Amino acid sequence: MRLSLPPLAGFLFLLLSASAVAPASAQEADAPAYIAIGDSLAFGIGVPEPATQGYVALVQESLKGSDRYRESGLNLLNLAIPGATSSDLLLDDGQLDRAIAEIERRSEGNAVEIISVDIGANDLLTLAAADSPCLSDPAADPCLEFLGQTLSALQENLHTVLERLRQAAPTAGIFVLNLYNPFSGTEDIREGIADLGVQQLNGVVGAVVADESLGVKLGNVFQLFTGRGGQWIASDGLHPNEQGHQVLAEVLLATIDSREPQIPAALLEATPAPVPDGGELPKLPDPDDGNGLPVWVVAAVIPIAFAAGAVITGGYFVARGRH
Repeated sequence: MRLSLPPLAGFLFLLLSASAVAPASAQEADAPAYIAIGDSLAFGIGVPEPATQGYVALVQESLKGSDRYRESGLNLLNLAIPGATSSDLLLDDGQLDRAIAEIERRSEGNAVEIISVDIGANDLLTLAAADSPCLSDPAADPCLEFLGQTLSALQENLHTVLERLRQAAPTAGIFVLNLYNPFSGTEDIREGIADLGVQQLNGVVGAVVADESLGVKLGNVFQLFTGRGGQWIASDGLHPNEQGHQVLAEVLLATIDSREPQIPAALLEATPAPVPDGGELPKLPDPDDGNGLPVWVVAAVIPIAFAAGAVITGGYFVARGRH
């Protein structure tokens, strides 16, 4: 089943893709490339001009001014689609297939050198889908098992995506961003519950990235956004605003450069709001520990309050469209 986009989103996606692959000058016709895949965050939703103000575009622009790419230039192919899940990345002729085709099309001189992946939020929102068992009883075993299966599927899908990218581009830098809690510091009733959900999902992402055979680096977005939901989140209550995208860009750039993020003082003028203590999270299984336990077995011990809250939060997100 191929993902369909609303007319406006589809138009924006085509426009962004066209502008991304078209070289800005003759100098960049044979330039190396940066490929981004993911959902609405990588697409750039939350700012007036996603193609220029989204964090992916900001990263490309910054890299083009660096010593490495100042002379050669750096082309961008942003394949991200709003609403995409980790399963969507694996669709026939989907984002992963298109990324690999671009990698294979390029020669050594203008190879794909940077790949970023930003995915997972919409996987969690399946808990609020019309056919979700969590809608009828979020405290029941079917909901908890579905939650575990969702996290397990994310782990498997993300590992497959990164493994295939690494096989196609053995020398490219591959970078994954984790997720933030958009309610953090807002005193919204969903703040603590969403914190638990996002951290659980980030645990899955972290477990995948920890596989050294993939050669992938993780950009930690979650910690920086803690307490700043009212400062760096757009009016839709979900996506980053212009400041938020600037922070995401800096996190990715710092991860590419193997350094700590250096957030401009202007973005840190406001003090982060206090956040509630969400309690200790259950640890996810180590994929290398050999015990064979699937993720959902561990996920089943998540507090019932999280399952209920995920549905509440999911319903809120769905009302605004997928992430």
